[in-house]
Amino acid sequence: MKKITYIIFTIFIPLFIFSQKVEIKKDKVIYNEKEVAIVNSPFRNHFEYLTLSGEKIFELDLKGVGLNADEMLFYMIITDGKKTTQVPYEITITSLKVARVITHQLALKYHLIDEKGINQEELQKFLSVERENLGDKYLAMKMKAKEEQNTKNSKIASVISIYNPRMGKSGEVLYGNAYNARIAGYVKLYSCDDFSSNPCMEVWDLDGIKVAQMFPAKAMKNYLVKTYDGREFSFEASRYYAPSDYAFITDLVVNLILNDYKLEHYENYKRAELQNAKIKDAVARSINLYDVPGFVVDKKGKKYEGNLTIWFEKLDVERTGEKLPDVGADTYGQQVTVKTINNFGNSTRTFNADSGAYFCAQFNDGEDCYYGLSVKGELMKKLQNFGDLHTNNTYFYKLIEKKNSIMLLQDPVELQKYVIKVNHQNMGQMIDNRSNDKLSEKLAEYLKDCKKISNEIKSKAIDIKSEDNLKYIIEEYEKCEK
Repeated sequence: MKKITYIIFTIFIPLFIFSQKVEIKKDKVIYNEKEVAIVNSPFRNHFEYLTLSGEKIFELDLKGVGLNADEMLFYMIITDGKKTTQVPYEITITSLKVARVITHQLALKYHLIDEKGINQEELQKFLSVERENLGDKYLAMKMKAKEEQNTKNSKIASVISIYNPRMGKSGEVLYGNAYNARIAGYVKLYSCDDFSSNPCMEVWDLDGIKVAQMFPAKAMKNYLVKTYDGREFSFEASRYYAPSDYAFITDLVVNLILNDYKLEHYENYKRAELQNAKIKDAVARSINLYDVPGFVVDKKGKKYEGNLTIWFEKLDVERTGEKLPDVGADTYGQQVTVKTINNFGNSTRTFNADSGAYFCAQFNDGEDCYYGLSVKGELMKKLQNFGDLHTNNTYFYKLIEKKNSIMLLQDPVELQKYVIKVNHQNMGQMIDNRSNDKLSEKLAEYLKDCKKISNEIKSKAIDIKSEDNLKYIIEEYEKCEK
């Protein structure tokens, strides 16, 4: 039986219009129980609309284009002999009489028929509207559907030729021919119907992953597949499903393969491949340095050149936005390694941030330098580290600007945090998330040997969370007579 596809009548029409009753009795059009016109059908799918006096006003042909063996699109060609137009055939009323369905649509949607008969003024307006050629449109759709079906059939034939999927006696999914058959997975078949939420079939791969479940869909011989990773797709089977029909498994597995679910160990392979891709993406987005040319200078001033590696943040593989640990010690940004290659082989040295070392990573457009510092502030991070019995609170910070007696640095991960470090103090002063008032007091105290800038900061006239203002502070401190 063919499935007829219509373009559904969805425009809003005032409710009172639907109270209008349109019927066909013999050849008479009855509008609200009043004879208003005549409709004749001298041959199949051809309709002529006449006045009650017998004058033909317009005629209509119902046409159909089959997209495939089960689906058709219908449209109507309407003409008064001078002008012609085409509109979709729409179901606006339930009736076994095609003439009544058509007349109902003409009356309610296009107002071509009313209580006075055929409305010729509305007919002329209707015929004057430029519309697309539905015959050409539906024929193009048919050709496209045919091409798609041919492509699909070719893919199905290729899958069957390569895999030859079938079901074994004990529920195995088998690939290959009888001489080199291999088990690709397992399947369970159940009784199911349209009213049950239970699957008709379940498929497992060799790693125990329930790859897919199959459910009945609304259309005949159509089935819905839900996969373990949240995807859904439907397919049209070559036969109706029955739990006793082992041959049906071929249809399902072929469509699983076409949707890149190949069973065996393939899902674990895809998971590993996806995880590797996520890691590569996270590495590309990370600010961590991996084998970057540069050098390290230790506390004594000795320079070590080579390739630098340092993890400032954890890899955000799942794109959560989390870059530092919420629990446990934060050890990121505390250690840099330099790998040197020379005539004697490879050597790798590690320098901790608390060793007094600094390093510079070299790029085509210059270099970025980082200094290992302990800071005043960062209480929450220190408590987090202490809670994990980690007492090292020294990290590498990126140099923003350096003077003879003072420098400004920035946290490489939490960019809103800055550090000011003067040469004669062992620790730097962190400019963190505390309020500007509290930080001003701390920074004024830290730079108290320069009364001018200290008093200016203490007066809270400077927003010390601005990088430009922090550069001004170290500039003034450098010029200050201490």
